[in-house]
Amino acid sequence: MKISEVIQLIKDHHYKEWNGNVIKPETTRDKVLYGDVDKECTGVVTTIYASVDVIRKAAKAGANLIVAHESLFWNHGDHTDWLANNSTFKYKKALLDETGITVWRDHDHIHAGVDWNGRREDGIFYGLATELGWVDYIVGDKERPMIFEIPETPTREVAQYLMEKMNLNGMKTMGNLDGMTKRIFIPTHLIGPQDNQMLQFVEENNIDTIMAMEITDFTVAIFMRDGAMLGQNRKILVPGHFNVEEPGMKWFGEVFLPTILPADLKVSFIQAGDSYTMLTRRN
Repeated sequence: MKISEVIQLIKDHHYKEWNGNVIKPETTRDKVLYGDVDKECTGVVTTIYASVDVIRKAAKAGANLIVAHESLFWNHGDHTDWLANNSTFKYKKALLDETGITVWRDHDHIHAGVDWNGRREDGIFYGLATELGWVDYIVGDKERPMIFEIPETPTREVAQYLMEKMNLNGMKTMGNLDGMTKRIFIPTHLIGPQDNQMLQFVEENNIDTIMAMEITDFTVAIFMRDGAMLGQNRKILVPGHFNVEEPGMKWFGEVFLPTILPADLKVSFIQAGDSYTMLTRRN
């Protein structure tokens, strides 16, 4: 089966409408970001991000198609015209050429949803819930933003659990870490424009813990911190954007894709690795 046929088969098992809009070929993020699609596919690797190490590991595993959730060349839309003289771009491009790897991005389609057990599920966040064992704890509408209501647990234990399940080196935190966690909210990006609405959502929905992909220090972060200083049970756990979404690509590669791709086509997941290296100050 050619790489182009594999990609089309995967797309055929996704929904084609996301956030109320039809996914159009000319505007979607989901494009072949690099490589030849007319050759036979020797294996498929899913990952959150096709990093240099992921490319090397995929080639070593005998796969020549990487299905990545995020961009390949560090910008929205993966434009490369501005990178012509960039040394890192040249080296990564040379590695892709040397290994013969093709990279296709699956972002809009997987968020639009896949059919799973008779339901339309966002492959990333349903996959995250599955990997955490929290599917039965989803409350309200499964569409984003997502709230989990778990058995009340000390927040430090929740943080340790997340680090273990996501295979993380550490986690940025703030607020009342000695409190209890029951209602966990995974918001859309806390990067400024929608933060007022998110802050109000937290208040109205009695959220005690935010699990953030990224966060702006001067909005929701200090709201939760001030709440903790006032004795409220407020805290934030910040695994990071890639770290939060990566379990979804693990589920997608290890559980979903084997149900739709030919049995003789090997599919595997390669973790891009923790986005952060945590340093602590020497006393």
